[in-house]
Amino acid sequence: MIRKPVTLIIIVILSLSAYIADKDNVSYPSTFDQNTRSDTFNVVHYTINLIVPDINDKHIYGIVDLQIQPLINDLDTITLDLFRFSVDSIWVENETISNFSYDGRFINIPVMNEIDSKTSVIVSVFYHGTPSSDPGWGGFYFKDNMAYNMGVGMKSYPHGVGRYWYPCVDNFVDRATYDYFIRVPENYTAVCPGELKGTYLHKDSTVTWHWLLEDNIPTYLSSVAISVYEVIRDTLNGIERKIPSLVYVRPDLKSKAGSSFSEIEEYLSVLENYFGPYRWQRVGYVGVPFSGGAMEHATNIAISESTITGNLRFETLYLHELSHSWFGNLVTCRTSGDMWLNEGWASYCEALFMDYKYGKEKFIDYVRDNHYKVLMYTHIRDKGMRAVYGIPKEYTYGSTVYDKGSDVVHTLRNYLGDDQFFPAVRKYLDKYAFNDASTEDLRNVLSDHTKTNLNEFFKNWVYSPGFPHFSIDTFMVSKNENSYDVNVIIEQKLKGNNEFYNLNRIEITFMNDNWEKETALFSFSGWKGENHFKLPFKPTIVLLDIKEKVSDAITGYTRVLKETGDYNFNDSFFRQSVTHLTDSALVRVEYHWVTPDTIKREKFNGKFLENGYWSVNGIFPKNYDATGYFKYFSKQSRQSAYLDSTLLVDDPGRLVILFREYPGQPWKEIPSGKSKNKLQSEVLVKHLLAGDYIMGQITGL
Repeated sequence: MIRKPVTLIIIVILSLSAYIADKDNVSYPSTFDQNTRSDTFNVVHYTINLIVPDINDKHIYGIVDLQIQPLINDLDTITLDLFRFSVDSIWVENETISNFSYDGRFINIPVMNEIDSKTSVIVSVFYHGTPSSDPGWGGFYFKDNMAYNMGVGMKSYPHGVGRYWYPCVDNFVDRATYDYFIRVPENYTAVCPGELKGTYLHKDSTVTWHWLLEDNIPTYLSSVAISVYEVIRDTLNGIERKIPSLVYVRPDLKSKAGSSFSEIEEYLSVLENYFGPYRWQRVGYVGVPFSGGAMEHATNIAISESTITGNLRFETLYLHELSHSWFGNLVTCRTSGDMWLNEGWASYCEALFMDYKYGKEKFIDYVRDNHYKVLMYTHIRDKGMRAVYGIPKEYTYGSTVYDKGSDVVHTLRNYLGDDQFFPAVRKYLDKYAFNDASTEDLRNVLSDHTKTNLNEFFKNWVYSPGFPHFSIDTFMVSKNENSYDVNVIIEQKLKGNNEFYNLNRIEITFMNDNWEKETALFSFSGWKGENHFKLPFKPTIVLLDIKEKVSDAITGYTRVLKETGDYNFNDSFFRQSVTHLTDSALVRVEYHWVTPDTIKREKFNGKFLENGYWSVNGIFPKNYDATGYFKYFSKQSRQSAYLDSTLLVDDPGRLVILFREYPGQPWKEIPSGKSKNKLQSEVLVKHLLAGDYIMGQITGL
């Protein structure tokens, strides 16, 4: 049963005797179980009556009706979250409750007549005060003649901060529908999730905006934004129906917003194409004067006004937030430790958008750039190499969850293949639609649908820190009458982990000097794996994962060179200058983020930069000549504080390059020199050859 909203009159609220907690003595436990109470009762519906009489006063006055469904018989106490407000009174089914308690964090409400699981009860909370904001990011704000919320607090725990502006059950698993009645001065607009049902002008020149959200959400996806807004309306062509779109911005940004949000239908098309129909009442964005970022409030995405630039510069941000309509809003992570299910998947949707709109090359560039960022920065930003699942709460919204999470999704997609991956993901979204799910739930659905045991994959990539590293150890070719037998051994190394990954699948590509090519799947477990292949041609080179489908401890870049000149190999700390070229060359450069084997210290009077090395491979035409430039970072540079230590050096003048033609050979110092380009920190090698390269620093005289 849903009661009609209680008429909200400021003078009535102020006349009630307020229960005000002693704010100086409030305890905020950092280990509070964010899903507590989820097994005792459920909030079915919220009716939020809110008055914001003066934006500059920074006060709100509210009555919230909660329709509560007990999950156990004889429920005798209801505990709600509300952060640092004054509670004026509480009613349960029209009876005043005088013996409730409130400590500034929890309201404990005794139920006078015990209720069982077959009935529901309406609890009404009258309160007022100044809403709170998170010390880092999120909460409720009064800023620039506007009032608005951002539904998560990055330094708050639990992270959902619905309690910062209304009484609720503030966790990821308690989902409810909403009526919003927001009363504001006449010239203001109040924007909330769902469909606008009406506006009501009052005699005191205030207006109540009534919004109804018919689909259930957890509290962190609930929202309000109040300002002098104008709206950009559109109707989007979804794959099953017409979908209304509303973008609310302040008048001075309306022209720019028309351009910045011009591609919403394309975002929708991309996401529906991959993950199925959009299931919400509308698509919505609202501009807020936040310092940066965005928040995926259901049908009412809060976007920083700084991103409304009149162009498509922030299109991946807009797409990311809309993708939460599938990953996060439709299916919500069960705990903060499962946050990669929200943010890692939404981040990978950005890459899918690049593929859909700009093509495969831009997609691979986007994935590679993200992977480079993970290997270079993530363990510094998150203070250690971490698994994407079970992340400590202080890093819930860190680079591991977003960026490494995207890496893991990319690898999982290619492990299963598109024909299995996307239908299985749709199955997961269907099964848990408008509900919460865990990492284990995802694994089980994908496994069941694809008939693939993913236990080992999830153990390796999801539940463990670090990365594997795959490289060709040896390959041998023998000729048959009409074919060639090729025996290939792949070696696995580890970065940030101490247990080898098993049941690996990685593409292997064979090529000859005529650019004939054949690709196969190489499966193996443990330290080394050996596979045999029969080819119609004799391969000149064997390349692993040339299409970069596995996010292991390598960043590589492949280019076809058709003329002399300078070429960058992005994210591989390498560039080369081709001085002679008679025919097209295929060049693949890889930077390996692990320690190479066969380093023999007695052969070199110095120290190696042991956490990385380069491979240069490809099909080089006759008389091909190039100079390679190998990048390093000086410890004296300002950037060094934010980098992996792999390429940090303390004395660039003593740097040299060592070379080996094949894995297993000893490293030999080769002629090298300092780049004359003052804008680049590089060591150069003339007459570049195919093989492996490592940087060393001379320590003796």
